[in-house]
Amino acid sequence: MYSTYDIFEDVLGLRNMVDRFFSDNPIPRRRVDFPYVNLYEDKDEVEITALLPGVKADTLNIELVDTSLVIEGEKPSDIEDRPYIRKEREFGKFRKSVRLPYRVDMNKIQAEMREGVLSIRLAKAEEAKPKKIEVK
Repeated sequence: MYSTYDIFEDVLGLRNMVDRFFSDNPIPRRRVDFPYVNLYEDKDEVEITALLPGVKADTLNIELVDTSLVIEGEKPSDIEDRPYIRKEREFGKFRKSVRLPYRVDMNKIQAEMREGVLSIRLAKAEEAKPKKIEVK
């Protein structure tokens, strides 16, 4: 006796196999390294804010290297004070490099730390600012 081949059974079998794979292995979330950074652009400057709860301003090292801003420091651990049952925050040394969209004026950099939020304002370099071209 002959049996007929049904391609839809194979397709449904493949679909079930893919469904089982993704239900058994959830897709991991994209990990963003500490500190979390936001970049804002204005007409003449760029502002970078970094969330640094528990980090003191005098322990930070901030450098401008070519077109990248490097933020280094250490987030102190408080595990000696209270043992954890569950720990989701990270502690220890960190280093984050943020690539800037253009060159900045190295003489016009301002950094301020307030309530665990680091704000760095960088003025655009003159060659990075738009220039109006006059037509004659």
